[in-house]
Amino acid sequence: MYPPDDSPCWDGTWTPVAPLVDLWAQSALARTAAALTSLHRTGDENGSHHSLLWAAAPESGGPTDADGDDKGVAVFVQTAPPPSLPLGDTDPDLDLFGEPVMAVTALVGDDHSQLSANGPKPFSPPEQGAQHWVGGMAQIVGAWLPDLAILPRHPGDIDDPGTDWETESLAFASRHSVRASDVRFASDVLAPHVMALILDGVPDDAAVTVSGNAIHVWWEYTPDSRLDLRRARHTVDTAFQIRHALPSFVLAAYPDHSDQVEQRLAQRAAEGAAYRAARVAGHANDPTLQRIYSQAQATYQLGQRPE
Repeated sequence: MYPPDDSPCWDGTWTPVAPLVDLWAQSALARTAAALTSLHRTGDENGSHHSLLWAAAPESGGPTDADGDDKGVAVFVQTAPPPSLPLGDTDPDLDLFGEPVMAVTALVGDDHSQLSANGPKPFSPPEQGAQHWVGGMAQIVGAWLPDLAILPRHPGDIDDPGTDWETESLAFASRHSVRASDVRFASDVLAPHVMALILDGVPDDAAVTVSGNAIHVWWEYTPDSRLDLRRARHTVDTAFQIRHALPSFVLAAYPDHSDQVEQRLAQRAAEGAAYRAARVAGHANDPTLQRIYSQAQATYQLGQRPE
């Protein structure tokens, strides 16, 4: 599978993900992006939306779970401000800018699904008002965690996002700030070995977002970052390593109950099927309904008698 373009950051071999993994990546993106927005405005200015343009996994040689399945996914994302729509009635034969309507040939930005048979397309910048982001995601199996965002500090502390949790690590505090819905959860997650992984593996301009069953390490796709060799693969590996470094007692404190929801839904579906199979016209287990059925049947039969 070809990467979105020929930038050095995509160096390596990529393979398509299974449909369910792609669906998980889309939902994980929605959760982690929303978590970052709710905790701090950084990364989602002016109500921009996030669209998943491309998702793939590193081919053989990457980190794997105990079951042998690679849980790391690289994602290429576009954010764009909402369109400025005109007020009042518009001419159906003209577009928003007064030009004749023509067939739509592509989505906003580049169409990364139409890749050359000989290799990835040459790099091209996003359209005006849009931003591209690259991230590595890892699935947190068996847990559903509160929202947590670890943000890069801006150079010179200009427009610094502040922090909800003060750490004794000067190195970590100088590079990252923490925003969390639960400060105790943040302090438990950011154990010394987790902070060491973040310091060693997360680029200075990248953010780490945790929400639900996903951890997302992501950075803006800039002229500098896209030239960093194998950065996308490195980001996937880092997300995977951080996921496996999360303290076990934290995962145990926030179990994933989605299996119980699925069991309840399956039980109700089975009960409904059993009820429909045992249902007989004119007969009901409820005495009140049975009396209504009997009265209606008697009235109907009386009306059918010849005079």
